[in-house]
Amino acid sequence: QQGELNSFLWTIRRDPPAYLFGTIHVPYTRVWDFIPDNSKAAFHASSSVYFELDLTDPYTISGLASCQMLPHGENLQDVLPRELYRRLKRHLDYIKLMLPHWMTPDQRGKGLYADYLFNAIAGNWERKRPVWVMLMVNSLTETDIRSRGVPVLDLYLAQEAERMKKRTGAVERVEEQCHPLNGLNFSQV
Repeated sequence: QQGELNSFLWTIRRDPPAYLFGTIHVPYTRVWDFIPDNSKAAFHASSSVYFELDLTDPYTISGLASCQMLPHGENLQDVLPRELYRRLKRHLDYIKLMLPHWMTPDQRGKGLYADYLFNAIAGNWERKRPVWVMLMVNSLTETDIRSRGVPVLDLYLAQEAERMKKRTGAVERVEEQCHPLNGLNFSQV
């Protein structure tokens, strides 16, 4: 019955066929069991796999990190209304306090420390553009913290593709993701 489920897999009829699969940025363990067999079979049968961004490329990761930053010399405190900045700071202080309680025994067993995890997620938050801080804050929930260390579906598929010696690539550049988000004005954020 799973093979009959509707999926986010589109087939482009050509020889050999091409596929377009819509992924979401959540830990793969949350969705893997619900991905229909036809989608998994298409992935395994493909010799090349292209992703939104190449999350296995260190330059992609560093490019994403640098695009999130405010211009040199600016801080979030300079661009947010004072009360909003204070509320944000209090919330992040609360998250930092709660993080050790939210972590799983498995995460601790792998040597993850709450301070390290907080800094990995929220480090340098005072230098980030508001839109990126908003996205960061939305991912600082107990559920999301408990799944840290599990790759998101896109990254999992990229790692599997590399492991299977498939040709990989990206359909977008970091700038194509960053510029639209960085172009939002404050009221849109």
